[in-house]
Amino acid sequence: MPNLTVQLLAEMIDEPYRPTPIRKLPSKKRKQYQADAVRSTRAKVGAALEGGTVLATRQHIRDALTDAALHILRTGGDDAEVVRHVLVSVFGDAVEVAIEKIEAGKIEPKFFKSE
Repeated sequence: MPNLTVQLLAEMIDEPYRPTPIRKLPSKKRKQYQADAVRSTRAKVGAALEGGTVLATRQHIRDALTDAALHILRTGGDDAEVVRHVLVSVFGDAVEVAIEKIEAGKIEPKFFKSE
């Protein structure tokens, strides 16, 4: 909530009111603002999932593709080798650790829940 006194004074001198930018807020207020924003975003995503779809943001697209890759690996789908090749190119010698975690179900999908 903006400071009403400052806002009224700004209007009286015909200057537009400009709230303090988030980056210039004190650390405690900035962290609280960020926490509230994350909570709000997660609530919106949860509500959208209840309705069946989410907004096609960059992060949601990445999460959906991750879910698809997890499903393909766990079910041994047609393109499981393509997904494994990508994992090898990213993780190199540590790929087996990643695959073990996936197969053990330690990495949960965000949107898609396969049976």
